[in-house]
Amino acid sequence: MELKRLIAALTVLLLAACQPDSRLSETPPVAELATVISVTVGPYHLRLPLVAITWAGRSKVSQPCEEEKSQRLCSVPMETLVESAQKERAIAASSLEILLDDYSTFKNLKLDRWFDIPQLCEQLTQRWARQQCTGPSLFQDNLRRFTLIKQESLPRVNSLGLIGGQKEPIRQVVQRMEFIGDDPTADCADDGQGLCTVAMQLEGNVLAIWVVAIADVNSIQRQAITIRAFLKYAAGKEENYKILEAALSINN
Repeated sequence: MELKRLIAALTVLLLAACQPDSRLSETPPVAELATVISVTVGPYHLRLPLVAITWAGRSKVSQPCEEEKSQRLCSVPMETLVESAQKERAIAASSLEILLDDYSTFKNLKLDRWFDIPQLCEQLTQRWARQQCTGPSLFQDNLRRFTLIKQESLPRVNSLGLIGGQKEPIRQVVQRMEFIGDDPTADCADDGQGLCTVAMQLEGNVLAIWVVAIADVNSIQRQAITIRAFLKYAAGKEENYKILEAALSINN
């Protein structure tokens, strides 16, 4: 009797071992990542693939939390972003981080594993996004991401983070910046390692914020010009790839 129980138990274990681990069969949602999402930040009406406004399945689009009297910004769920595209409805955001590279890889946090997704590139409908997916990058001076945020939302945002060597969160650094026209303003860490928070004023009291590794004035100016060109000719209502290329080539 004991032998029969042992054989039965071994059979169950062997069958279980032959079944694929459902977690390991999980693959990135490539079709969703290629979906173009419409997002507004102040006067800016942008069209961006989901892969450019999410990371590891987490949304980089924020708006006021639904809780009554909440003083924070909350991330808009990915499901809501995809649904808005299906309904052809723009998401009104208070803050939006835009990623400009690494589109052909996907981080699965649950599995703690990176997936290569080169098949995404051909599914991206915007030419600039396909170029960023296949490479080489259109954007020089190591500009890899930046954040758009309504200036009034700075006190409420908690997702800008902190850079090494700076004692204050990035949002506080930007809040005390004094802007001169539309020129970018930089605030560098005291440790002399080169990391700086950069921000510039855009239309409608919207700010663009990014971090640089080298406090080079010319490089920062080129990055600022690139961001403006990107918002107008790449992610604007109508993509104009030729003018984008021309603007970026003049900038180099």
